[in-house]
Amino acid sequence: MPRIALSTADSDTLIELLSAHGAPAFRAAQLRHAAWQPFVSGLDDIRQLPSELRSRLSDDLDFSTVTIAAESEADFGRTIKLLCRLADGQTVETVAMETPGRELSRRRSTVCVSTQVGCAVGCPFCATGRMGLRRSCTAAEVVDQVRAAARALYARGLGPVTHVVYMGMGEPLAAYDATVGSMRVLVADGGLSARRITVSTSGVVPAIHRLAVEGMGCTLAVSLHASTDELRDRLVPLNRAHPLESLVGAATGYARATGRRLTFEWCLIGGINDSVEQARGLRDIARRAHAHVNVIPMNHIDDSPWGPPDRRTELAFLTELDGAVVTVRDTRGSDTDAACGQLRAALEQRRSLRPDGTLSPPARRVAPVSSTR
Repeated sequence: MPRIALSTADSDTLIELLSAHGAPAFRAAQLRHAAWQPFVSGLDDIRQLPSELRSRLSDDLDFSTVTIAAESEADFGRTIKLLCRLADGQTVETVAMETPGRELSRRRSTVCVSTQVGCAVGCPFCATGRMGLRRSCTAAEVVDQVRAAARALYARGLGPVTHVVYMGMGEPLAAYDATVGSMRVLVADGGLSARRITVSTSGVVPAIHRLAVEGMGCTLAVSLHASTDELRDRLVPLNRAHPLESLVGAATGYARATGRRLTFEWCLIGGINDSVEQARGLRDIARRAHAHVNVIPMNHIDDSPWGPPDRRTELAFLTELDGAVVTVRDTRGSDTDAACGQLRAALEQRRSLRPDGTLSPPARRVAPVSSTR
């Protein structure tokens, strides 16, 4: 019998499991409630259950499908990066970001989740894309990243989680069932509003159409990065299958169907997509789509000749976006390799960036020779 993940198990499944262990059905509600308490880290912490039952359940039930292999902090403890180990030994990274309340805004705790181990899209400016793809996560593995982040925030006197963004490792719409399944659990059981969930995609057009009729109402963020097909073919290889016209059409259709404002993300890369011509193209696309633009200066990545533009070029680019609704993202977590585009699992094989913007095959890592002295 396969093991059951507590975070995505429905009441009927839990009642059946409890019955097999001679326990009453009301214990299912206790299990489901405990799963979302940030101070509960395992079955042994659920004191409402008899100790013997807790022991027996551990043979069939996974309190969590992820374990924390490592964690680090940045931004004076307000950014927490978790290296989450999955049951098969693969690792993904999850980031929790606490933003204190200000005079005109409430505090928020945002968790950035991974949906795949690595990524097959292969965007050359993204550290994760240089790993290649190992596999997609399950819905439980995505949900359990949020629960693990909630516990990490709670342990530091922060939280609770208010927002979730699907912007970590992987292409969320290439792991469609896990993405949608996990969102449904976060809304139904985790207490999050779908309006506080954002799914970022590099442009899987058929999945955008599919998501539009799911009835979820989450925010869609499109990783645009170029306003012409010629440049986007280079920066986002998926564009060769789903070029800009079809992508923008699908995204605006999603916005109309859900009533949610569309976001275009733009990783600003010095000497690559920071020209005034690209800015004007972005402005025109954003205006037609009534979209918000999120500009993200590129983070420095090891072994990459690419990086952010100088301040003068950045300001010239932003000036050309006049007339569009624009924000410039704060690149939090860069000192702990947790900022956007830097998420990567430790010790994974990575591909090098060639001068033409393409990626080499994965480099072999040579194990260090142990000393015999």
